[in-house]
Amino acid sequence: MDKVNSLKMDDHSLLIALISALGIKEIWNIIKQKIDIGDKREQRQDSLQAQVIMQLKDKIESLESRIDVLIQENTQLREKLARVEERLILNAKKKVNRKIKRDEEN
Repeated sequence: MDKVNSLKMDDHSLLIALISALGIKEIWNIIKQKIDIGDKREQRQDSLQAQVIMQLKDKIESLESRIDVLIQENTQLREKLARVEERLILNAKKKVNRKIKRDEEN
């Protein structure tokens, strides 16, 4: 137990000696430097997050425009399909009418 107490006392003595040697101003500069380093790290993270957000925003905008193009293409294809169906129905009617006329003639 004496060794533990003596180590604690030595640590305190060392700390007091360090504070005395460096002075309060130097210790404050060290603490301030650690705080500044932490702030810079947070700013880098914030900057990185902002960049990622902007990239995602750009991707979303491009996907939205691509969706608009696909919707327009889909609409055009539906119109073409409706015209093809209409032509098929007309051709089928004509073919049936010709067959009926041939059967009536025979």
